[in-house]
Amino acid sequence: MPSVSTTHGSQDDRARNRESRTPDQLGAMRARRPHHKARRGGRLIVVPWFMPSRDEGKGAGSLQSVWMAFVVVALLALGCTIAMAEERPSAVSVVTARESVLTDRVRVVGSLVAREESIVKVDLADVRIVAVEAEAGDIVQQGDVLARLDATLINIEQSANAARLARADAAIKQVESQIEDAALAHVQARADMERSKQLSAKGFAAEETFELRQTTLKRAASALALAQQSLWVAQADRRVIVAEGQEIAARLARTVIASPTDGRILRRTARLGALTSASGEPLFVIAENGEIELDAEVPEADFARLAVGQAAGIVVLGRGTPLEGRVRLLAPELQAGSRLGRARISLPQAGNLSVGAFARGEVDIERRGGVFLPATALSDRAGKVTAQVVEDGTVVVRILETGLRTAGLVEIRSGVEAGETVVLRAGNFLVEGDRVAPVEVDYPMAAPSERPILTSDAAQ
Repeated sequence: MPSVSTTHGSQDDRARNRESRTPDQLGAMRARRPHHKARRGGRLIVVPWFMPSRDEGKGAGSLQSVWMAFVVVALLALGCTIAMAEERPSAVSVVTARESVLTDRVRVVGSLVAREESIVKVDLADVRIVAVEAEAGDIVQQGDVLARLDATLINIEQSANAARLARADAAIKQVESQIEDAALAHVQARADMERSKQLSAKGFAAEETFELRQTTLKRAASALALAQQSLWVAQADRRVIVAEGQEIAARLARTVIASPTDGRILRRTARLGALTSASGEPLFVIAENGEIELDAEVPEADFARLAVGQAAGIVVLGRGTPLEGRVRLLAPELQAGSRLGRARISLPQAGNLSVGAFARGEVDIERRGGVFLPATALSDRAGKVTAQVVEDGTVVVRILETGLRTAGLVEIRSGVEAGETVVLRAGNFLVEGDRVAPVEVDYPMAAPSERPILTSDAAQ
């Protein structure tokens, strides 16, 4: 320790003052001061507070050496640690910007519906159902019997109609016989009149005879005409009876309820023993050809981006594999209250799914290729998107132009090129110019469990 000389007071006065102090007073003074003074060979020496003075006993010299060695070693170790910490770069996780092709998609949700529904009803009122031969979910072909109605009364009407038809046929034959007789009488009367006319001209027959033959001919002609008219009436009666028979046959045919089309039965309300009603609910509802599609609701902003023919992937609750489909129809108007548009997406592989099931999916709008980065690598401050790029171990902040976005990926249109290294976590303690030790981390280009849902900046 360096020595310090003093000129304040005599040495004898300071010795007498020190001898007059008690040990407690000396300890209190040392506690208030960071050091105390000691005499070494006639010189006043400043001694640190943690080192004992000469007045505190013998053997203090060796203890002083130990303390000094400890302090020197500790200071050297601390200095080395700080120097090493300052020289060693911080390790940070980084990713490499990669090129890929992703698809811009619009999310849709809705319910499964039949593309076209065929309604099976009967126009026979108060006819009892005597048999039900199909159930909901059955696959049917056109003409397959679904149910049967009681046809007892109709069969009776059909028998009566057959009897009337037979009577009409007999009446027609009778009239036809009358026509033949009238025709023969007419021919005979005409021949008689011709003979009377010739005889009268020669003077062999009286004039009254000739007039009588003329009258007989007229009566025969009238009888023939009347017989023909009777035939027309009988034939008309027969046609009416035939028409009645056809109507009865049609009603009898409707007692057998058959499928009007190929497809899958969605609902069955027909119950055994129930009476039919022409104004009641349908007995069966059939999905024509079993075609099922998604009736989706889409927000107005995304609905404007849809087009007929776009591909879609639809996931139905309880079925892990997405169904492939295409946009078939876009409603020409939006819902007044919600501003939602309705889209029909055909699903050729959904024939065995339940109508009314909830489904969600995405419609492919366009495919885009470019450079992509994880969203965590970007920072949005004051309307500017930035990223921390590592160049030769030094952090450089760049302003980016972004495009498509997903829950984990962002398209980089400018600012970062493919192959450049970017800090994975933006908004950290790093600033531009810091030296870092990059640690490469891989990241997936899409979530493995579902297709990436991308949205453009304009849509957002």
